[in-house]
Amino acid sequence: MNHLDIQKKEQEIRRLQRQMQRDLEKLRKERTHRLIQKGALLEAYFDMRDTSVEETEKILNLIAPEVKKIREQDF
Repeated sequence: MNHLDIQKKEQEIRRLQRQMQRDLEKLRKERTHRLIQKGALLEAYFDMRDTSVEETEKILNLIAPEVKKIREQDF
């Protein structure tokens, strides 16, 4: 393997690393967007704008079993 081959391989590795970073960033942004959307729905449907994170968690723990039952019914 000569010097040019090594440089090309290193360049390809860097290109793949950049692509992987872009892909990971895209996934992170998609997840963040999804979480924001779901949080907005939670606030709107359950009127929880002034509810703390701790209070929200307590409420969700109470209703989670019922939600799971509904989801299992393939609504």
